[in-house]
Order: sequence, then C-alpha cells, then structure tokens
Amino acid sequence: MRRLITALAALAVLATPAAASPGEVSRAMPNAEKVGEAAYTVLSVRLFNAELYADGGSFSWARPFALTLTYDRSAGANVLINRSIREMSSRGAGNAQQLAPLRAQLERCFSSVSRGDRFTGVSTGQETAVFYLNGAQRCEVRWPNFRRHFFGIWLDGRDGAAARISAQLRGES
Repeated sequence: MRRLITALAALAVLATPAAASPGEVSRAMPNAEKVGEAAYTVLSVRLFNAELYADGGSFSWARPFALTLTYDRSAGANVLINRSIREMSSRGAGNAQQLAPLRAQLERCFSSVSRGDRFTGVSTGQETAVFYLNGAQRCEVRWPNFRRHFFGIWLDGRDGAAARISAQLRGES
C-alpha cells in the first residue's frame, strides 16, 4: 500500500504543471503566463533559451510583457551590450553615438553571465523596462521606444531563423 501511495504521489507531481513563470515575473506581473519559448543556437551550439510571458499568456506590443533568457554559455557584459546596441541601431533606434546615453544605462544593468544564469527584462511601458539577474533587480531603463527597439531583437525577427524563433516566442507556431 505504501508503494502505491508513493507511486501516486510521484505521478501527481509529474502531472502538475510547471511554475507559470520565474519569481521576478510573477512579482512584476501576477497574471503572467508563458506565451512561447525558443532556443537560440549558433552552428548547433545552444547559447540560451528564451521564454516570453504576458498577462493571460497573450502577447501584444501594447501591453507589458517579460522576456527571460537562461544562458547555456558564458558571455561578457560588453558582448551583451555591444550586440544589443548594434541590433537596436539596425532597427532604427539611432547610431552608436546617438545611443551612447542608452549604452551608459545598459552598462549599469548588464553584467557577465555564466551557464545557468537567468536574465529577465520586464517591459513595463513603451519606453521603460526593469531588468533582473537570477531574480534580483538590477536596474530600470528609460529610452524612447525601448520596448520595440530592444525587445524587437528577439520578438520581431525579420527573416529566416530569426523570424521563426520570434514566432515561437510570440506563441504563433
């Protein structure tokens, strides 16, 4: 009888859905549910896994959302910042000189990451986001059209694999 109870308890645990979102997402957005998930790879090497959360599990550029990246590889803060600025520039946010004040904000937010680190950005408004590393708040960023320019790096892929990954995150595939 004890074995049967243990087996049923184990089955109940396995059948229970995983937590809807990381703690920082739950605190910032109590009704958030996962919208989608995608793995980012380069030459078959997984760099990180991305998860998108939004109220009711429905993504819209007009409403707050959270994007969580869980890293499988280490990356330096400068690599993360440079890539973000370069991508934002390609999306019409301005050139490197125009984005220098934003770079200063990102330097206060971003730090080097290691395997297993979780970096979460909660887009609280069109021009604002709060960033967390492993659940601890790092900073708040304010920049014109930040939501679309920054989070569009992951959520608005324009072609090929980037478009497919963006669609997966937005729950469209």
